[in-house]
Amino acid sequence: MKRRYKLLIGLAVCGLILLVIFFITKDRKIYYLSLGDSLAAGQTPYNTISDSYGDYVAQYLMDKEVLEFYTKGYSKSGYRSVDMLNDLKANKEIEVDGKKITIKNALIKADLVTVSVGANDLFYKLNVGREFDLEQFDDIYTYVDEAIIDVDKYLYELRKACKEQIMVLGFYNPFTNFSSSLANTVEPVIEYANTRMESIVKKYDMTFVDIHNTFLANDNYLPSKMEIHPTKDGYRAISKHIINLIDEKMLAK
Repeated sequence: MKRRYKLLIGLAVCGLILLVIFFITKDRKIYYLSLGDSLAAGQTPYNTISDSYGDYVAQYLMDKEVLEFYTKGYSKSGYRSVDMLNDLKANKEIEVDGKKITIKNALIKADLVTVSVGANDLFYKLNVGREFDLEQFDDIYTYVDEAIIDVDKYLYELRKACKEQIMVLGFYNPFTNFSSSLANTVEPVIEYANTRMESIVKKYDMTFVDIHNTFLANDNYLPSKMEIHPTKDGYRAISKHIINLIDEKMLAK
């Protein structure tokens, strides 16, 4: 009886150890969502969809054998903050590998969410596609504030839906490799928008991904034409910023 009792105890202990190992291993896996506009979708300067920064991040996590799930299926070119907010409120549903997944359910499961939002709100006002002078606007900085208020509303709802790591991209100047005069005109607006964006990101205990100076310093990250979307090198550069933050805030623990 004592041997049988000891054997049962031993099996129970082994089972408990295996269960603990299972959950520890499972917890290390990252369920990753890339949300947002054309940058999250991966739009190229040639009006096609290809690899985005999220795809490069997902590949890095896969290579590290810590990726549980990834999709950028909720992202869409042209999305403004109000569109993303509407998707969240409507609980948008997509299909991944034959399975339907709602955005709220995905956000509950998510360990990591990256977000690209606000650029379309800003550049819609600037009327990208032609040269312009900021003096033609009554107060462009007031408009930036109004755009950021819309972003704030979205991030507030996003934080309610997901309690884990959320990384929000800042803005870059898209004209540095096209026109120095246009780039110089837009630069103070981009800097102001980044300051405002970083403030609300921190308010919701999210992580701000600052890519502004990286794009200023590298012409090959942008095409040499009137086009706001980055090259493949540009997307890779964005992903490296995110990966560094993942290493620091998630994988180092």
